[in-house]
Amino acid sequence: MKLFFDSNVILDALSQRDTNYRPSRRLIMEYAASGFVKGYISSKQITDIYYTLRHYCSSEEERREMINVIIDTFEILPTTKSDIKYCVNSDFPDIEDALIDEICSVYCIKYLVTNDKKGFKKAKSTVFTPEEILSLLDAGLQ
Repeated sequence: MKLFFDSNVILDALSQRDTNYRPSRRLIMEYAASGFVKGYISSKQITDIYYTLRHYCSSEEERREMINVIIDTFEILPTTKSDIKYCVNSDFPDIEDALIDEICSVYCIKYLVTNDKKGFKKAKSTVFTPEEILSLLDAGLQ
C-alpha cells in the first residue's frame, strides 16, 4: 500500500506536539519504517518539517537526526515547476494542500494521510486520518 504523508502527521509523530500524536507515531514507526506500507513525502516537505522542528527540538543535531529518520523512512518525491504552477492556478484553497494532492496524482498514490481532512475536500486521492488508516491496516486491509 502506498501512502502519502502530510507534514502534520510526521511533525506530530516526531515532536509529540499534539496530545493525540500516538496514532501518527505508530503509523510511521510500525508500518512505514518497517516497510509494511510504502510511505511518500515531497522534497518540499523536508525543509518545511526542518523549519517547524526548530520550535520543538533543543538542538541543531536533534533536528538533523530527525530529518535523517525521515529520509530513511520515506520515499521522497520531487516537486517540479509544473506541479507548483498547477497548484497556484487550482481551486484548492491552500496551495500546499494542492501540491500534495497533485504529487499524489502524478505518482499514482491513491491514499493520503493527514490530520487536516478538511483541507483536502477537493482531493483526487482518498484521504484518511492516521486513526482511520490504522484501523484498516490493523484489520489486515491493504
